[in-house]
Amino acid sequence: MIDIHLAEGLVSTFPIPYDSSRKLYPYLETEVFSKHQVPDSVFTQSLEYYMRDPAIMDRLYARTIDSLNVYEKVGNLKSSDALPE
Repeated sequence: MIDIHLAEGLVSTFPIPYDSSRKLYPYLETEVFSKHQVPDSVFTQSLEYYMRDPAIMDRLYARTIDSLNVYEKVGNLKSSDALPE
């Protein structure tokens, strides 16, 4: 889920029309599935399973958001480490 959200975020930053970003996103999504060796059908089935139980889905998204926050902080720390003092 983390990489899916990162791909969505990346596409949203491109200075392209919305309909173009909708065409680009599936390519990035395919890369995420390939990276994790997960077929898109398995991802879809898993997402549908978790969406049937709102409490589980809330926990899944809470963990995803926490991980994205850590990822952002670590990324920001790495960027600031590269700046000269």
